[in-house]
Amino acid sequence: MNKSEIIVRIGGEGGDVTLYGVRTRIGWRFSRKVVDQTPWLMDEPSILHTSEEVGSLAEGLALLDQYPWHNLHPIEVHPEFREEVFAAAMDRINHEKHPNQHALPKWMELCEKFDVQEPALVDPCA
Repeated sequence: MNKSEIIVRIGGEGGDVTLYGVRTRIGWRFSRKVVDQTPWLMDEPSILHTSEEVGSLAEGLALLDQYPWHNLHPIEVHPEFREEVFAAAMDRINHEKHPNQHALPKWMELCEKFDVQEPALVDPCA
């Protein structure tokens, strides 16, 4: 049995959203796991669920798009996927009306984008 590896893990207020990958003979398989402890604080069951598996990183990142993952707190990015995850996060951030400016430096750090100047985010209300 192949061991799952964290591809990208993003933290939120009550838990995290993680994209896992499993190496197979024919390539990677990806799935999303959500852990949300917020309901537990109100004496309700926590939210725990895992998605179906998909066969490409693009499909895996699309699984994350149910959440504003690019604006949350990035915790970990798999070294083999730093370029693709960074590009996907920047694409999503650049299309936001109100991007979380605090997430960008952490994405840059985790994806080792030390040679990239932090882009100035445009205020759409200006």
